[in-house]
Amino acid sequence: MANAVPEAKPLELSRYCVPFTPFRGRIEEATLCLVSTAGVRERRDAPFDVEGDTTYRVISGDVTGADLAYDDTHYDHACADLDINCIFPVDRLRELAAERRIGGLTERHFSLGFSQSLRDLRERTVPLLAREVDRARPDAVLLTAG
Repeated sequence: MANAVPEAKPLELSRYCVPFTPFRGRIEEATLCLVSTAGVRERRDAPFDVEGDTTYRVISGDVTGADLAYDDTHYDHACADLDINCIFPVDRLRELAAERRIGGLTERHFSLGFSQSLRDLRERTVPLLAREVDRARPDAVLLTAG
């Protein structure tokens, strides 16, 4: 029995994994909310601390890409330097809404910066952010990363 293969255990997901809910509506009628982890903010807002920041920023639904900046040193910015819509596609989504390919955008969007304080994010920031997103009343959320 020395060569016996151990019994395979079922794959376990972390109890902190992101739940996924499939979208079942018509995207042409859906209102979308943007949520980003790429450190995006309105230019007038306080910058994220690039060494670690567990806060989030509220981004107005009527901003354009020209109104936005980002604070992060932990991913390649080559595309974002050319067009911030690569990491926060507000202009592209507004174009889709004008073409009636999506229903529209929420009045508020959200962004987080870089942090390795995962416990603080999980226990404090994410629950606050989830309530904010819920209050925005989106039909769907588009999550972008840096």
